Amino acid sequence: MKQYLNYLLTATLLLFVLQGCKRDFSGARYDSNDELQIIDYIDNRPDLSTYRELVDYVKKRNLLKTAGAYTVFAPTNAAFTNLFARLSSNGEKVSAIKDKTPEFWLNYFSYHLLDKKINTNALEQGPLSAPTALNKKFLIADIRDSYSAIKLNNFATIQESNIEMSNGYVNILDEVLSPPVESILTTLQKTGKYNIMLGIFEETGLTRYLKDSTITLIIERDEVLQKNNFNKASISNLAQWAAYHIVPDSGYFLNQLTKQRIYPVYKKEALSFSVNARGQYFMNEKYKFDQSIEFGIDRICSNGVYHSMDNVVAIETALPATIRLNLFPPGSPYGEQNVFTVAPAQIVLNTGTQSYHQNKELKIVAFDAQQVGDYFYFTVPDVPVGKYNIRVVHRAGTRGKFLTIYNDVIVKNDIDLSKTDGTWAEYNYYIYNNCGIINVENRSDVKLTFALTAFAAGKNGSYCCDVLMDIIELIPVP
Repeated sequence: MKQYLNYLLTATLLLFVLQGCKRDFSGARYDSNDELQIIDYIDNRPDLSTYRELVDYVKKRNLLKTAGAYTVFAPTNAAFTNLFARLSSNGEKVSAIKDKTPEFWLNYFSYHLLDKKINTNALEQGPLSAPTALNKKFLIADIRDSYSAIKLNNFATIQESNIEMSNGYVNILDEVLSPPVESILTTLQKTGKYNIMLGIFEETGLTRYLKDSTITLIIERDEVLQKNNFNKASISNLAQWAAYHIVPDSGYFLNQLTKQRIYPVYKKEALSFSVNARGQYFMNEKYKFDQSIEFGIDRICSNGVYHSMDNVVAIETALPATIRLNLFPPGSPYGEQNVFTVAPAQIVLNTGTQSYHQNKELKIVAFDAQQVGDYFYFTVPDVPVGKYNIRVVHRAGTRGKFLTIYNDVIVKNDIDLSKTDGTWAEYNYYIYNNCGIINVENRSDVKLTFALTAFAAGKNGSYCCDVLMDIIELIPVP
């Protein structure tokens, strides 16, 4: 029977080729007797021959032909042609799988494999529900253009989805995802195209961020600086200008940054990001990103993401946009604690709930009140003049009723965190509550306090905490 089904699959694929039809096997199932494995399907797709060669080269054929529950993202031959061109742009000729070592390609194989069967129809905006086989790194899904055009890491589009075999799903990609195996510093050094900026980071003592910290980096390559007659001596404060390029604590893709303000290492001004109708990204409305395949945006590395600019950046006054404050519990390796309370209440690191901005690790902030009147507080730095809606992004199921205080005035009371105001669009794992509108009359740091007004019903010894919170957003109000 298996031989007959293999023959039938081959004949079906051949018929599509001869008829010149566009192949789209999304949602198809070819193993009516549960006999065909993922590798059987790949073997019978001519446009996946390069991916098949990679699988054999790294000796993973047996993995894809055995029982299991996998999700494979298989790039097309055209996608590999694009990758070979990118790899060759650094001076090393790569035109085939055999031009690099099996160890090199094993990282690519692992980054395109999940050890869990996931239907793309169940994907939510943000990290996938299971990590890749590469050091448990997560892929980021963008579903805002509908489920028929899901993008991974803001780069590769799923062309055909959920092709079901007995041991998992196959999804076809139009680009090859680059595995994050080296630091931002090492990656930039190897390109040989960012030497001027790397020298400035070294001179200003900021290289450690590129090497050891989780960051988002905005960077100009040598060609852009030279084309604009850049002279570092003309920068009034080189250290501040360099620090303006580094966003600490999280590695963001550009589509995660749009319509909000993010604070770089240089704290006196924030960065804002936008995208126009043609898909071109900008920083502070005027600085254009280089979105070419050769350099481009969303270059993921082991400690974050970097984005190449097409202009020389200058420090600008912050523009109105959503302000995001990532919350860090005590003991987090990603950032210093920035939300506080007073005894007998506690702020603790909860290891049972994911933190979106901490690589989706189980490190979320938990507030545990002991009595009505207990409170927690935090400070959002350098908020421009304007009206803002306070939004708390937290995990569904947290409890307690609160009121919000700003400048010693109650902004909103009777905030019931068990009743959501909506699901957070960026990652459906969270819900949010709108907690009042404030009017910032002078540019300043904004301290906000949340005081407990009532416990959730049924608090007892097994009760965890009153809030499991990850992010605070200040959203401009027209």
